Amino acid sequence: MGTWKMDNLSVEKLSNDIKNGKITVPKYQRGVVWNKQQKDQLIDSMYKGYPFGSILLYEKNNNMQIIDGLQRSTTIIEYVKNPAAFFTDENLDEEIINKILNKLNVTGDKNAIKLKLIEIIKQWVTKNHKTMKDIQRMQYGDLVAEIINEWPTAKETEKEIKDLIKTMFNEFQNICEQISDVSIPALIYEGDESLLPEIFERINSQGAKLTKQQIYSAAWQDIVKIKDKKFDEILSINRDRYENMLDENMDLDDYNSTEFMKNREVTIFELVFGFGKMISKKYPYLFTYEEKEKTKVESIGFNLINACLVQRSSNLKNLNIKLKELIGLENVELFLSKIIEAIDYVDKKLAVGTKFKGNTRSDSRIKTLHTEMQIISIIATIFINKYADFQSNEKGDVLNLTINFLTNNKKWADMKEIFDKNILKIYAMDILGQKWKGSGDKKLDNIIIENYYYNREISWNDFEKVLDNYYTSMNSERNERKQVAMPKEPEKILLNLIYAYIFKASDQNDNSNYDIEHLAPKALMKSKISSYSEEFRLPISSIANLCLLPEYDNRTKKDNTVYQDSDYLAKIKSIEEIENRYTFTIKSDLAWLDEKLNEEQFKSAYLNFLDNRFKKMKNKIKENLFEN
Repeated sequence: MGTWKMDNLSVEKLSNDIKNGKITVPKYQRGVVWNKQQKDQLIDSMYKGYPFGSILLYEKNNNMQIIDGLQRSTTIIEYVKNPAAFFTDENLDEEIINKILNKLNVTGDKNAIKLKLIEIIKQWVTKNHKTMKDIQRMQYGDLVAEIINEWPTAKETEKEIKDLIKTMFNEFQNICEQISDVSIPALIYEGDESLLPEIFERINSQGAKLTKQQIYSAAWQDIVKIKDKKFDEILSINRDRYENMLDENMDLDDYNSTEFMKNREVTIFELVFGFGKMISKKYPYLFTYEEKEKTKVESIGFNLINACLVQRSSNLKNLNIKLKELIGLENVELFLSKIIEAIDYVDKKLAVGTKFKGNTRSDSRIKTLHTEMQIISIIATIFINKYADFQSNEKGDVLNLTINFLTNNKKWADMKEIFDKNILKIYAMDILGQKWKGSGDKKLDNIIIENYYYNREISWNDFEKVLDNYYTSMNSERNERKQVAMPKEPEKILLNLIYAYIFKASDQNDNSNYDIEHLAPKALMKSKISSYSEEFRLPISSIANLCLLPEYDNRTKKDNTVYQDSDYLAKIKSIEEIENRYTFTIKSDLAWLDEKLNEEQFKSAYLNFLDNRFKKMKNKIKENLFEN
């Protein structure tokens, strides 16, 4: 038998006791597995005064072990040591950021300028404030200087900008101080030490941590009647999920498969969950689809519906309420039908970039080239411009929102032509420039509310700058010798944009497969590089060294170029056809591989080959996207 008591530990005491070895971690405890989002959420809960759970300690001879609460404990200590690491967009006052934006006295894409401003502020915080003392002693001169250096037109309003920044960071300083003073609830257990592993196992076997979407399953219980047979799949997807749970020996309360399918009723959670699975299966080039993951709750249905309702990502928890208010449960099927129409439109418009066969064997192996939030932003833009009407204030709040399916909104008629002309260009530029790196929540919010991002002209000069920046940065980053990077999303989108326009319709619609090939072969390049100094590296996987070749024409000798492989040359109809349609080279372009060159000569020859071929690739893209 054991006994327990309640106590409260200050953040400072917990930190010191762990540091001094008075509180230790038993060997059977888990490692520190929380991700950044989980850590940020705990700190936010502490600041807001929400319950964040207790820690369970085992006490013996005035020393203690952490039985449960290791993640919370380590997160709290990490925060005390470096609070700036937890600085997020939530710590930025939207209203003050907008006021600073106005003080910059600049013109152009306000959304892009705003994102750059936020990036500068966040980097300044994390770079210059490593401890709690640094936070309390914040000085803003360096930050203001960085802002003025980026936007010299802000010099006239330097003092106003500094005052705004000070006001904003006073709040962050208060947050840090409040969290430092928080008391941590602790359950302290005394008893037989041999029972501790069992206690730990019981505590941690009561259920896996839930995603936010899974949490909604308990709250979103309003019933929707499925009437349209085209949404039968939503019913079967939910049935399969529950049957899968039963297969895993889980008892489900108040569930019968036959009755479920007969009644045709789902909760809002089941509706959104099933819709996400349904569109993922139907549009595998737009959404990630996993056939085996029947019980997994993906975010796509939740985030897409939320965006089409013109709601910020942070408001996802209220999606069920907004769905009832703005659409009405009786109109949900019509609402989902209109979203599918927008999805289908985007699927067709991006097909050249997403659906070409480069290195794809079947739909089950398709990997999307974009992030979830990027594709949602495009689909939601169409839906919102067709059916939504609203205003927004300086803070970016959505006002007077209505959604009407009776007539198409004039906004879509006005922007359709420019959208159709430029969407594939913007889509590719964003992938090349990694514009959606990270969660993408804020970028998505800005796009659906400001309604500018996909309603703009893209010139060849705009596109070429992104191409050149990508090419230069990738060549400098990929210092390869023994390990060569696999083709990534930017390479695949560029190859698609080049070859989808070159190949005939019959080439794309038959059952042929295509392989991404290295013109200067990987094996040969690695062999050559290894003959030079140990430090010698080159970007073997550069986009300029890649091409597509049909599988039936593909070379068998991977260490030879197309000009060195006699078996390959004997099989093909014409080397000129290979050069014109696939490689964009002539034999002399790769002659340097047969020459005896020193290290610098070899490097120069290879980089010169890349530069010349990349120019040809750019010309193909220009012709395809801007001249056709």
